[in-house]
Amino acid sequence: MPRRPRIDLAGYHHVINRGVNRSDIFVVDGDYEVFLGIVCKACKAYAVVLHDYCLMSNHFHLLVETSRENLSLFMKHINSNYAIYANKKQKRSGHFWQGRFYSRYINSEAYYYTLIRYIEKNPIEAGLASRVGEYPYTLAALIANGQTPPPCTLHSKLLEELDYENIQEMIGVALNDEELKTLSEIQKQKVLTQDGTKSIAFSKTLGQHFRRKERNHAISLALQDGYTQANIAKHLGVSRSLISKIVKNSGVFSTPDPYKEMDILGKLRSPFLFVVSYDQSKIFVQALDKLDKDIYYKLEDWRNYPVKKRTKDFTFSKSPVAFSTYKKALDTILEQIRSGNTYLLNLTFKTPIETNYSLKEIFTHARAKFKLYYKDEFICFSPERFVEIEGNTIATYPMKGTIDANTPQAKEKILVDKKEMAEHVMIVDLMRNDLGIVGSKVKVEKFRYVEKIKAGKKELLQVSSKITAKLPEDWRDNIGSLLSQLLPAGSITGTPKKSTVDIINKVENFDRGFYTGVFGVFDGKSLRSGVMIRFIEKEKGKLYYKSGGGITIDSDARSEYEELLDKIYLPF
Repeated sequence: MPRRPRIDLAGYHHVINRGVNRSDIFVVDGDYEVFLGIVCKACKAYAVVLHDYCLMSNHFHLLVETSRENLSLFMKHINSNYAIYANKKQKRSGHFWQGRFYSRYINSEAYYYTLIRYIEKNPIEAGLASRVGEYPYTLAALIANGQTPPPCTLHSKLLEELDYENIQEMIGVALNDEELKTLSEIQKQKVLTQDGTKSIAFSKTLGQHFRRKERNHAISLALQDGYTQANIAKHLGVSRSLISKIVKNSGVFSTPDPYKEMDILGKLRSPFLFVVSYDQSKIFVQALDKLDKDIYYKLEDWRNYPVKKRTKDFTFSKSPVAFSTYKKALDTILEQIRSGNTYLLNLTFKTPIETNYSLKEIFTHARAKFKLYYKDEFICFSPERFVEIEGNTIATYPMKGTIDANTPQAKEKILVDKKEMAEHVMIVDLMRNDLGIVGSKVKVEKFRYVEKIKAGKKELLQVSSKITAKLPEDWRDNIGSLLSQLLPAGSITGTPKKSTVDIINKVENFDRGFYTGVFGVFDGKSLRSGVMIRFIEKEKGKLYYKSGGGITIDSDARSEYEELLDKIYLPF
């Protein structure tokens, strides 16, 4: 089940995160200062204003204002950098945060001030202060004591509007029941999209959820909206255990974050399949012993379907985007590269195709290391591994650089090509950094080796590298949290990852969906996963192939366009 969408609109957001198992994230005074320093650097990089904060020993509250739809990127920067600092200083290993951050969108000025009062009164509720401004690790305390505030708070309304006296008068007043109810209701907000615009709305009532809807589907939607199993059981007049059974049997999860479900299954050493979309807005997780019958996978020699010999001929045709359209997009990216906003970007397009084979038939007979058939909605037959974990070693194998194997001296040409070399070096560096977030002793074990892959009637040479790192002993207990820190895959976004993803969202004229996401299987001991490229999707009965390639400053429009076309094939 997809997790409840995170509201990433430009505007005000209340952000919370905790240490794993509620452990301390700040141990000494210096830790608070380092954290605020990281927050301020992120604010500068992502054009964010910090309006208020409260740093408790095992969790934090931030009230931030974003000018773009980049809250997730902003918070990933903060969480990743502080986790690296704290783990190194505390000489600890394993997952640092309890999971992905928790955030709520602020849709009214009245709620803005109510939230400030809530944030500033956290230390009082915890018995660490008797009045607002006494606890040292809040913005109100700096104002009250005449101290220099962090630079990222200089445009905060607290600094612009309040001094010590009206801090007590304005935000030192206890929250009443109605205001607390407002705070509770805000948890049920969601994003509504209509005609390309976004707006904020409160969630439906349970009565609305279950009106004329199939029961299990209604349960799934209600859980996404923030209702608990107990809420739903009470509304339906059934036992909570029945709802729990429905949830488990249908693949619907009771938490709004499937990464946490992966953590739970990992702790139980229970084998499961996961499928994560490119933007992580859609995530499917299901135990293998309950896997839906219309899902098939192959990860090298791990598979859940029988091998069948192809007995009929196939037809295949494609209607790719015009070269002029492709060149216009590529020119836009080159301008972004010249401006220093990206150095490598994976540009992709959607191509209508026609074939006499069904999705299931293509999946069954396709030759590829990593394959997935998902409910007759899409398939992938990918040559690219995402990560594999054996023992306590995690490895990734980024692929960058493709050439027709029939080209004279193809191997020599691809290995000396300056553009391909630059592209590959950048993606290797990006993946080294990604593995460094979750592991230690990062090492490039094999650099730019060449493999041959089938591409329909053609054979292609593909250039890859192998990068490894050491994971903590308890990585299986935090498997979902680990994966969340590595996504989206660097090989299908670019570098620097954060700003490149923003450019991709503006340049590409289609929704990637599950294309360039990842899928994989945890077998109870080890993990294998693949990047979902070589991807065909069914939309309203028609088939579309999604493909692309890496763009650098040295990219030639015609050769990049030809590479995009070469990747549209059936691998029989």
